[in-house]
Amino acid sequence: MTWKCPVCGYENADDSLFCIKCGTKKPEQQVEQTPAPLVGQQTSDQQPVEQQPVVEQQLVQQSATSEQQPVVEQKASQQGVVEQPAEAVKAEQPQSATTTVSKYYILFINTPNPAFNKTKLPLDFDIFPSISVGRSPENVIVIPDPEVSRKHAIISFENNELYLEDLNSTNGTYIYDGKIFQPVKGKIKIQPNSIIKLGNNTVVRIVGE
Repeated sequence: MTWKCPVCGYENADDSLFCIKCGTKKPEQQVEQTPAPLVGQQTSDQQPVEQQPVVEQQLVQQSATSEQQPVVEQKASQQGVVEQPAEAVKAEQPQSATTTVSKYYILFINTPNPAFNKTKLPLDFDIFPSISVGRSPENVIVIPDPEVSRKHAIISFENNELYLEDLNSTNGTYIYDGKIFQPVKGKIKIQPNSIIKLGNNTVVRIVGE
């Protein structure tokens, strides 16, 4: 091989360090540089990068997502709010107690006739939906009191409710409100254990069992 003098153009032997003709020093040979591989291009010296399988990538992403607490839950935990199932909330609400009464009675507390005191007579609403009370023998419940009118009042049972009606009696019908006896005007709804005064002397209680 020969090298060409850059000054005189003479072809010199490859092992000559200077040009034989003009004495010019042999130029340094340019080292052929290997072009750098492009990004993403695999060279023979480089080991192939092991790609993570798609399934494994999805599992990693799902794991990272599950570790993040949702914003709603974060706010609830910061505020100390604990959500409870609808069933639990519903179970905590108090239930109204309903008392089932199968039979009613009229209990005499005070009458002019001592033999009637503490006597309990049934109010059979299955046979008599409206039970008349008075001094006359025509009534369902007869009260031997001269101050009780012949047809004094009616006790009825309608739509699972008790009612008391005064029949324009002479001496009136009264119901005890916990303090005094209040006069009954027309037809009113009453509760079991209500205390009723017929006239001035007869006092009874409506008892449910």
